[in-house]
Formats: sequence, structure tokens, C-alpha cells
Amino acid sequence: MLTPDDVFRLHPKIRWAALSREAGIVEFSRMRPGVESHTSDAEDRAFMEMGPLVMSGLAERLTPEGKAGKLECVIACFEKDYVLMAKVRDGYLALSVERDQALTIFEEIIPWTVKL
Repeated sequence: MLTPDDVFRLHPKIRWAALSREAGIVEFSRMRPGVESHTSDAEDRAFMEMGPLVMSGLAERLTPEGKAGKLECVIACFEKDYVLMAKVRDGYLALSVERDQALTIFEEIIPWTVKL
């Protein structure tokens, strides 16, 4: 089973990590120690209950015949940080990084999420 520490080991700039099941059950939602959150724990958990399922479901509708291949991830761009949501074996993984470094960091992380 994937843990927050497993996610934080993917890259030192990951601020927040969360994992939810297909049914919306949140397994964990945790900030990296020493990092201040932009949102409350309750907001993070509410997001993880439905956010990844809805956002990935909408993205998958773009290619109902699967010609573009399997959806790997969705990126949500916020004013202060970016959130990467990826389907993983255990459900949906979400992680956030600072906005100004996000695309470079995600290029490094996305190949690893496919293996989780």
C-alpha cells in the first residue's frame, strides 16, 4: 500500500500527498512536514473524495474509443500551486508542488506515477 512518505520520496519539492479509492474513500491526505498548507485538511479530504474521479472521468470522455490511449494524469492549476492527479493501482494519487516549478517537477514525476 502506498504511503505519504512513498510519495514524498518521489521528489523533494512535493508539498502535499493524498490517496483515495475509486469509491472516494480517502486513505491519506498529508502535507510534507514543515510545509504550510494553502487549504484546510477538511478541504483537502473533500477534494479527494470526488475531485480525482470527476476530473479523470471528464478527461476520459475526450477519447471514448480510447484512440488517444489510457489517461495517465490530470493537472489542476491553482494560483499558488499545481496539483497532479494520477490513476494508480491503489486508486487516485494527488500531489501538489509550487506553481513556478510545477511543470519541470511533473515531467520528472509522471513517469514514476505510471509505475505505482
